[in-house]
Amino acid sequence: MHQDRMLTVGAFSRASGLPVSALRYYDAAGVLRPAHVDAVTGYRWYARDQVVRARIVAGLRRTGMPVADICRAITADPVTARRIVDAHQRHLETELVEATTHLDDARDLLAATTTLTVNDTALRAALRSVRHAVADNPAWPALHGVLFDVDRAVLRLVATDRHRLAATGVPLEGVVGPPAQVIVPIAIVDAFLGHAVTAQVGVSLAAQRVTLGNLDGTPIDALYPDYHALLAAHQPKTWDMSTPDSLPDTDCATATAPNLLTQVTRREAGPGAHAGSRDRLILIGLDQTGVRIGDAPRSVAFDREYLTEAIRSFGDTDLQLTFGERNTLRLAARHAPDTVALIMPVRLDPRAA
Repeated sequence: MHQDRMLTVGAFSRASGLPVSALRYYDAAGVLRPAHVDAVTGYRWYARDQVVRARIVAGLRRTGMPVADICRAITADPVTARRIVDAHQRHLETELVEATTHLDDARDLLAATTTLTVNDTALRAALRSVRHAVADNPAWPALHGVLFDVDRAVLRLVATDRHRLAATGVPLEGVVGPPAQVIVPIAIVDAFLGHAVTAQVGVSLAAQRVTLGNLDGTPIDALYPDYHALLAAHQPKTWDMSTPDSLPDTDCATATAPNLLTQVTRREAGPGAHAGSRDRLILIGLDQTGVRIGDAPRSVAFDREYLTEAIRSFGDTDLQLTFGERNTLRLAARHAPDTVALIMPVRLDPRAA
C-alpha cells in the first residue's frame, strides 16, 4: 500500500474519534487491526476506508457493548449485525427500567420529611442573629438562604457570604424524622420574621418543600459548605472565663456587646490610624485589657459594617473575642457558646498608611 494514501495513527485517531490508546487495544483484541504495520519500526497505518468502521466501533463502545459483541457485529453480515445491535439495545432498556425502579425507591427513602416544633420567640431571635451573614451574590446560590441543620434535639441555623459566618443553635420542643440539612430561601425567612409572634411554630423540612409556620416554599437545591470544619478550625483554646488571670496575654478579650458596639461605631480614628480605616475599615486588637480600637501592635483590619452587624446580632450579652486561623475574628456569646460569628480580616492597602 502507498503510505501517502493511508492515515497515520494520529490522523486516524482524529478522524475516527478513538484515542490512540483505544486503537492499540482494539488492534490487540482483533476488532480493528491496522491496514499496514512497518516491519522495521512497527509503526501502524490505517486505510481511509477503515474510518467508517472505526466510528461504528466508537459508537457501539460508548453504549457499553462488550468488545466481543462489537467484534461479532462488525464482522458479521448486515442482518446478523443488526440483530446483535438490537439485542444490546433491549439489554440496555431492561437495565434502564431496573435502574429507574431502584432510583425511585431511593428517592422515596430520601424524601422523608423532618418536622419540628420550636419556640417561636427563640426561633425568631436565632434567625435575626444570623440574618446579616446571608449572601446576595448570584454566583453562590447555595448561600442565598439560611441553613436549617437538624441533628438530634438541636436545630442549628447557619448563614455565610464567604466573608463572614453566623451560626446559632435553637432547642427543639419536638422533632419527628431523620437528621436533615435544608437551605431555606431568605425570602421565606424574611416573610416569617415579619409575621406576628405565636407561642410555638411548626417547621417542616423536605428535599422539595419547606414549611415555616404558615409559610411554605421550595428550598434551595444546592450543597451548603462544610461549616462544621470552619467552626472547628476557629475553636478557641479552653480557659476559665470567670478568672481573668487565666486568660492568655494576646488574641483574646471579653466585652459587653453594647459597649463594644459603641466603640466600633465611633468614627473618630485614633492616633496613627490608617486613613482608609476611618470609614469602611476598623483596626482591632485583643488582649487582657479588652478590645483595642486603632493602629496598635498586632491589630487586624476588618470591615466595619460587617463587624457592626455581627455585634448587633448578639443583643445585650457578654462576648468572647478571639483571633483564629489567618486572623479570622471569632465572636461568641459568653453564656451561649453555640452562638458564633466569624469575620474574615481585610488586607490593608499600604498606600493608606
